Amino acid sequence: MKDKPSDLERLIHESLEQLGWTADAASIADRVHRLNIGLPLEDEFSIICGWLGQCDLIHKLDQQQYPASSKNTFQVPDLLARFNVRGAGETTVLIEVKSCEKNVLSLRPDYVSKLKAYGKLLGLPVLIAWRKYGIWSLVHLDVFSKAKKNFNLNFNDAMRNSLMSKFLGDFSYTPQVDSGVHISFKKEKLIEVIETYEGLQENWHMVIDDVYFTNGKRERLRELSPIAQQLFHSWDLVTTEAHTDSHVVMHNTIDEESGMFAHMALTRLLSFYGREDEVHWRRHLQHDAAISSVLDFRSGIEENLKAGIVKYIFDIEPANIPEFLNEI
Repeated sequence: MKDKPSDLERLIHESLEQLGWTADAASIADRVHRLNIGLPLEDEFSIICGWLGQCDLIHKLDQQQYPASSKNTFQVPDLLARFNVRGAGETTVLIEVKSCEKNVLSLRPDYVSKLKAYGKLLGLPVLIAWRKYGIWSLVHLDVFSKAKKNFNLNFNDAMRNSLMSKFLGDFSYTPQVDSGVHISFKKEKLIEVIETYEGLQENWHMVIDDVYFTNGKRERLRELSPIAQQLFHSWDLVTTEAHTDSHVVMHNTIDEESGMFAHMALTRLLSFYGREDEVHWRRHLQHDAAISSVLDFRSGIEENLKAGIVKYIFDIEPANIPEFLNEI
């Protein structure tokens, strides 16, 4: 680690608790590193909850249980969170966080019963946050159905019953094809000409003399707020170049119509601004300057909708409303 974490002692202690006190030095160092960069999924999900704007509080629950016999009855979930749920008001829930790339998330019967027992103890519903291929769903534990032995949930049903939009304020948006950002470079001075096997290569001293945006009708737009411009940092753009005697224009455009969830955009934005392949979630959890720079993402998408850059915005309701919401 280049910079010593401010809570290195806690990280070492947590690593030893997870690995056991007889773990070798290499294993401990690797686990400390993983904890420090925030690989625990709870860090990522917590930041997404806070960023989307409907979460008043979210924090980890200490899972060091005592007496040991309590583990036969209770399973302490990963997180406790309070949301301003759309249509239901302030709601406090327990959340267990999972990652599974298979199409079915499977939970053991005893594991389910222990989570439910803890939820009943506190009088709070238990939700499961499931990440698959970078897409998060959030479902009530009752959505899982009993198979031969375990309680299972396939990804399709998880998405159909997801509470991400209703609880967190997540949404889906679809940009218009041909929307993009365009950068014009003016050729000022020819520096050198190099002969290659592909032909002549010219090196120029150039300056940027124009930047503009386009919507789905290829209309040029210049008055686009910084938060609205974030869309282009969160999308996979196709880059082409147009050359004239005086200019090179770089066109970065959307070439296919497809949707994205807002929570997925956050990962891309943090990667873009941090110049990092893997987002350092724990660092952002402790120092949220980068998060603060991309707040109110929804207002930027709505601005893009009016400008013709975005075609659709969807607030997605679950196919089945959990019973506990009807009781609020």
